[in-house]
Amino acid sequence: MREEKVDALTFVTSNPGKAKQLSQYLDFPVVQKAIDLIEIQSLDGAEIIEHKAREAYRQLHSPVLVEDASLQFLALGKLPGPLIKWFLAELGTDGLCKLLNGYEDRSALASVQFGLYDGQAFHIFSGERAGSIAPTPRGSNGFGWDSIFIPAGHDKTWAEMSDTEIRKTAMRTIALTKLDDYLKTRS
Repeated sequence: MREEKVDALTFVTSNPGKAKQLSQYLDFPVVQKAIDLIEIQSLDGAEIIEHKAREAYRQLHSPVLVEDASLQFLALGKLPGPLIKWFLAELGTDGLCKLLNGYEDRSALASVQFGLYDGQAFHIFSGERAGSIAPTPRGSNGFGWDSIFIPAGHDKTWAEMSDTEIRKTAMRTIALTKLDDYLKTRS
């Protein structure tokens, strides 16, 4: 399969916080577009991200970038995992913290996958960060579940950190560095 030269990307997300973070990481032309995508439910992040990327391309007919984040509470196996969006919508950050009440293990794994699809080739760029879940939400920076995740080696949640601190500890930095390196070879 022949890979096309990528001149610009459309980042499909309805979350302006994610779009802002992406623009801080990449030195590449990116346009944000909020479209409704059919999102399959699975505990397999690779399956989810490929489906989202192909669906976005089907709707836009141009190279697309999609993202899917996961937050795994190790005491709960693979949960909430890629279903975190729905757990957060139903329980809020307070409820997510309470899920681990009664467990000694509050360790967590935050991960992200970016899927790039140009109509010919599909690529995944992943990053993950170990950490723990705070007993209660803390901080006002960031978005989503940033107020409950404490990266390993730190005592602050992402929502308590400055943008610089977040960038140094974020799983997105890992994934987007891989994506940026790839894009530099394709532009």
